[in-house]
Amino acid sequence: MKNITKIVSICFLILCLMLSLTACKGEEKTTIKENDGGDATVTEDSDKEKEPKEKKTKYDTLVLGSSDFNAVFSPYFSTTAYDTEITERTQERLMSNNRLGEPTSNLAIYETPKEIKDDDGNIRTVYRFKLQDNLKFSDGEPITADDIIFTYKILCDPKYDGSSTIYTTPILGINEYRYDDPNYAEVIEGFKASSKDVTKEEVEARMISAYESYGAEVIDGYTGFDNPDGLEGDDLKKASIAKFIEVETGCCYGDYEEEAIEMKFKELEKGYIEENLASGNIKVPDIEGIKKVDELTVEVTIEGVDPKAIWNLGAIEVTPEHYYGEGYKKGDLTKVKEKNDKPMGAGAYTFEKFENNVVTFRANKNYFKGEPKIKNIKYQVVSSSNKLETVTLGEVDISDPTASPEMVQNVKDAGIHYELIENLGYGYIGINSERITDKNVRKGLMHLMNREPAINTYYGELASVIERPMSRVSWAYPENAKPYYEFSADKALECFEAAGYKQVDKSGSKVLEKDGKQLRVEIGISGDGIMDHPSAPILTQMKEEMEKLGAILDISDVDGSILFDRLDAKEWDMWVAAWQATIDPDMYQTYHSDGPSNHYCIKDEELDKLILDARSTNDIEKRKEYYSKALDIIMDDAVEMPVYQRKNMYIFNPEVIDIDTLPKDMTPFYGYFREIETLELK
Repeated sequence: MKNITKIVSICFLILCLMLSLTACKGEEKTTIKENDGGDATVTEDSDKEKEPKEKKTKYDTLVLGSSDFNAVFSPYFSTTAYDTEITERTQERLMSNNRLGEPTSNLAIYETPKEIKDDDGNIRTVYRFKLQDNLKFSDGEPITADDIIFTYKILCDPKYDGSSTIYTTPILGINEYRYDDPNYAEVIEGFKASSKDVTKEEVEARMISAYESYGAEVIDGYTGFDNPDGLEGDDLKKASIAKFIEVETGCCYGDYEEEAIEMKFKELEKGYIEENLASGNIKVPDIEGIKKVDELTVEVTIEGVDPKAIWNLGAIEVTPEHYYGEGYKKGDLTKVKEKNDKPMGAGAYTFEKFENNVVTFRANKNYFKGEPKIKNIKYQVVSSSNKLETVTLGEVDISDPTASPEMVQNVKDAGIHYELIENLGYGYIGINSERITDKNVRKGLMHLMNREPAINTYYGELASVIERPMSRVSWAYPENAKPYYEFSADKALECFEAAGYKQVDKSGSKVLEKDGKQLRVEIGISGDGIMDHPSAPILTQMKEEMEKLGAILDISDVDGSILFDRLDAKEWDMWVAAWQATIDPDMYQTYHSDGPSNHYCIKDEELDKLILDARSTNDIEKRKEYYSKALDIIMDDAVEMPVYQRKNMYIFNPEVIDIDTLPKDMTPFYGYFREIETLELK
């Protein structure tokens, strides 16, 4: 049971548009002004007649619901989705994307990256970001190339501890900057070599850390420790830990050893950086690959080719150096963090205050797309779990209930406007090829998955079956992909027989066996203990069909944490889960032989080459070709059955929101907040 980080690598646009949002009705506002006698009287704004006439609206405040805030409202350091959402209202990014997820201009004009090859054949890629003219931050100060460079420097600072990983992009000179040493390479190689020498105690320390993270109850359920000696207190905990170490040593000692090596390296690296910065004599003040061309233009050069780099580099929210940079020195982010409670940038709204769990914004008059029509936005903590009810009762104006046929009907009955948008992800059934080693057996199992009826029953028209292991909204999903494995018990039996299994009669019953051993497979699913899951009917029918053939399918409906813990430990033959996709369809993470999330244990040289080829070019058409072939290899290897692509639901109160001002043709990459400046209330 490794203590893993679930990557829900989410690229910047998904944060922009797919976060769960709710909104509630704003009140009409007037100005409160004290007269000479000190009594408060309600008056009209004195300059009202001087202002140009605008469309009169009943509401001027949109209040969005949220869960509890950590109040780290920083474009650099926010970590929760709710804090990040607050920050995003005040920020604007260099680049954006269209409805198809393709890069487009935003603060900067999009230019196709240029690949440069030297005489030795080495390639570098140059990204050019030229700001549009006359851009301003919300305080009226101009946005310049210096602000772009400043933002990069903060995110790449040696002491940066936020969630951005832009420093992993192979920017020319990035390591020299982060280590503050132009001759870092030899030292780091030495650290890598010495960190491999870890002791048994250091490895077990990682196991104990995992134990503390999960807690005794979860761990004991995992290991089966039931305290046979009736121990208490510290003795009980020691025995529980000892059992956990015994189990983990047997199944995945190597994984913990890798963690210990990584931890040791990071400690050495951290000490090296601190030593280099301690004197205050900065040796590498700039990042070699980030250059100021003129007052509005920056060029960033990276080593090699990386199709994801445009999103990493273009994802930055351009922050004002005159605000966040006051008192900043490389290696000391104290002054930057002092602004964590009041973000400022070039976004559509300006941060006003955070009081009593309510965040207040006002429209940014300097917003480069035009001052937003909705004058005020408030975020407040909302506890209601019934999202439709909060809208029908007038408490909120926008919400995102889970899409189901029943929910759609309820929304229609309530007279609420709704939008259905494809989810950026998909559901699947996986097979561990190291546990089910014969491809023909895996293919036989694939032929027993009857997907269409299950998905139609669970989702109706709100989901559809997909034929390749990739979200259909991705540009890389093959057009006109055909089914690879039709549902057929006869073809399943043919595959099992090709693997050497035979049906034999035992006590009047058919048994599908090989070398005297019956075919038996275990599959894990998280269905709340009642098989409440879109793929549950697939497994139920699959179990029945296998029994008819003389095989056994054991279905384990377990808690989600247990499902993924056992998945990490490679203890499932098969499992049911879903992938959350990102805007770039890079497959290395999940399907390359060395991919950290390759739970299928698929190892294929041709597949590895296709994946590396696809991440070594910026040519979309070539990448489509590579991915199409790669997906076919995955299907042929029978390690993953793609099941469904579902829709997300967003509901809008038509009594408050002018529905005609919502963006047309919304997609996972282009949600309703993408045109916030033209969204209107009634």
